[in-house]
Amino acid sequence: MSRIWIPLRYGLILLPALAGLYIQPIERYGVYTFLVLLFLSAAVLSRHITSLPVMAAGVLLEILIAGWMCREYGLLMAFISMSSVCVYFTFSPAVLRYLLFGIHAAVLNTAFWEQEKLWLVCGNLLLMMMAVFISILHDASGRRENTLKLYDELRSKHYQLEEARSRLQQFAHQVEGAAQAEERTRISRQLHDDIGHRLIRVKMMMEAAIHTVPGDQERGMQLLHQIRDQLADSMEEMRLAVKRMHPGRPIADAHSLDRLLEQIQQETGIRTTLQVKGLPYPLYPSQQVVLFKNAREAITNAIRHGDASEVSVLLIYEEHEMCMEVSNNGKTALREQTSTGGLDSEQPYAGESGFPPRQGLGLSGMLERTRLIGGTLNVRGYAPFTVITKLPVYRKSEIM
Repeated sequence: MSRIWIPLRYGLILLPALAGLYIQPIERYGVYTFLVLLFLSAAVLSRHITSLPVMAAGVLLEILIAGWMCREYGLLMAFISMSSVCVYFTFSPAVLRYLLFGIHAAVLNTAFWEQEKLWLVCGNLLLMMMAVFISILHDASGRRENTLKLYDELRSKHYQLEEARSRLQQFAHQVEGAAQAEERTRISRQLHDDIGHRLIRVKMMMEAAIHTVPGDQERGMQLLHQIRDQLADSMEEMRLAVKRMHPGRPIADAHSLDRLLEQIQQETGIRTTLQVKGLPYPLYPSQQVVLFKNAREAITNAIRHGDASEVSVLLIYEEHEMCMEVSNNGKTALREQTSTGGLDSEQPYAGESGFPPRQGLGLSGMLERTRLIGGTLNVRGYAPFTVITKLPVYRKSEIM
């Protein structure tokens, strides 16, 4: 029996028993006290019994004892009899409940049969009301237990989701570290391939200048100026490469678009703007890296090949998609190329001169990075020339 029934059950036994000492005329107090203690002992023992047949037998004994007390001491003892309802109306087989209820009603009617008819009616009404009341309380208790069980399951699922989120964050940090290691490898190759070959060329040009200056000073000075420009370009590439290899910077700071635009504006003097549409939400490190590199490549191409004087970046935050549009006012005018995976390199597109430019390494790199995380890359050729990067996003609410 659940703990919520204990106060009600003992209250229905003790309060009527104490009230009977003052209200009912009792000739033999010893017998009355013995019957009350016997009924109370049966109620106490029922708390420690788990076998259903034994519990049903104990309830049947309580009904018989209470029926005898109702016959001997009047209607007030019917409340003691009602305490048994708290027990058998919690039994799981419905047939057993209704069987014990029928026996209880029969015993109660037999006890009051020779008494006044009012007592008989009141006893039956009290039994039915008590049965309905206990049924309602039992159903409410069952729903409460189910609610607590569901709450425990929900809390367990919450802990599992928190653990999964923690593992996902660790995986994201590992991916970030792998991306940084890959970037350092790429930069080291760049130092070896680009800057190393350029320095070899500078060395050869220096040797040519040494042999040219004594005989042809004008040609020698031209070679020296070219050597100076080559060294300046090499130093700039070296500075940028070392800057990108700087460790310890968070992924959000190292791949910040506003800092990129500010840096480009300071170094090149072109005008840059950044606009945001929608409510910004956090992105995964891999998505931040792709957006940053695509924006940097698109801006570099706009300055180098399109002679752009103004570049704008538009970030559009949608529910299931993140879109970045990098536009410029350069001379390049390409018609729009779209496909499910990005640009279709087999379809020709003409530049301002009418010749179909080939897809360079920068555009191929953007397309490869975008495809790697399931996004698409589009190029809009009419003014303003725009490179559009679209990435699928997965919000935390969808994962949790």
